[in-house]
Amino acid sequence: MEKNVVKQVLADMFWLAGQARGEREARELYELLLRSYQSRHMDWHAECLRAAWDQYEQWLHSLQGPRLSQFPKRKTWPRSKKILPPYPIRLEKRGRNEWEFAWPGEMLNLMDELRSGCSYMRTGEFNKARRLFNNIITKCPYFIDALNNLALIEWDIGDPASAEIFYQRAYETGQSVLPPGFSERLPWSWINNRPFLQTVYGLARVKLRRGYVGDAAQLFDQLLALDPEDHLDTRLIITDIKKGAFNTDV
Repeated sequence: MEKNVVKQVLADMFWLAGQARGEREARELYELLLRSYQSRHMDWHAECLRAAWDQYEQWLHSLQGPRLSQFPKRKTWPRSKKILPPYPIRLEKRGRNEWEFAWPGEMLNLMDELRSGCSYMRTGEFNKARRLFNNIITKCPYFIDALNNLALIEWDIGDPASAEIFYQRAYETGQSVLPPGFSERLPWSWINNRPFLQTVYGLARVKLRRGYVGDAAQLFDQLLALDPEDHLDTRLIITDIKKGAFNTDV
């Protein structure tokens, strides 16, 4: 766990250096740090550094490589424009066709606030929960879990229109990381994918509740394509929508 955190922080540093000064500057920074660690026999740090550089190169490759094919069955599916400047969120390759979100290390500093907000939600203290989640978003506007929880509060108090605003913002954040036409998988089994998968599910529910059945169907299709093992029971909802017998309160 500790190595993964250090690797992620270093990879974020290379990414920011590369965006600000160019790939050559990022490479020089890596080599400078590597020489420093090696000269002081800091093997553990050097190992983390090499892993971070490998991760940085994977990010570059995923952005510069060939575009992937569209999802099957649907010619189009919900997509938002890229968010500029891009959030420091990346995808890490986990298998042949599997990827996992890599969230910035700075989000770890906000986990206690997130857990406290969730505790307030469970006891029905929604105003206290809102304040904590909004505080998180002020510090870290791409914290999808906090946006999802704000949406859940609005859903629970019977305001799907407000819930949609938060889910849409979370969706745009996660979607901005995916290459156009992304047709690989983001399995639920990789834990860092769960916030975005929950976002897609939540936004689809809101769309269905508000009568936007076509949009909801596309989102459910996208969710099933991202997680074919269907941990959120999407297939049943898709089948009901096709039969015209769906429940708007799913």
